Amino acid sequence: MKNNIKNIIIKYLNNYPEERDKLENLIQLVNNNINDSSNLFNRKNFEGHITASAFIYCIDERKLLLLEHKSLKKLLQPGGHVEIVDEKIIDAAKREVLEETCLKDYSIISIDDDINIPFDIDTHFIPENDKKKENEHYHHDFRYLFTVDKTEDVVLDYNESNGYKWVSIDELNNNEKFALIIEKIEALTHSKIKK
Repeated sequence: MKNNIKNIIIKYLNNYPEERDKLENLIQLVNNNINDSSNLFNRKNFEGHITASAFIYCIDERKLLLLEHKSLKKLLQPGGHVEIVDEKIIDAAKREVLEETCLKDYSIISIDDDINIPFDIDTHFIPENDKKKENEHYHHDFRYLFTVDKTEDVVLDYNESNGYKWVSIDELNNNEKFALIIEKIEALTHSKIKK
């Protein structure tokens, strides 16, 4: 097992008990795959699977790094599927950051003493993709908070992204998709629980 997913969810919900209903689909997925945890990460599991991403935040400048997704044409945080080389879900987030931005110099802020606990878990629908022969399904994205000392140029993987932008969190605060994330980021960076 990559790590004990049930324990991660329990610890996450200890911090955010109000999100239990939001995680019901993920909890059901974990219960349905209790005997084969590798299926939780299998991108061909169209019941859904766990992914990992990182919000890269410059505290001093109050900006997030967002990448323009190649096919979706939306600004999103770096992230992707958990691969066999990743021992833990957070390792997938670290690998994706390196592959997609070449950033190596960051700190991680966690909601728990266990750095494997994400600061956010988001379930979102992925439409059918004929090109990849993938049915519609759900991604259960385990999101981690990485911080950097300053905004800087990044080296993109142009197979994944068309460009990038450091975006002010004040600008994102009015965006429904990012509002809860910004609230969590501000709470965590104010308490400075650096790991």
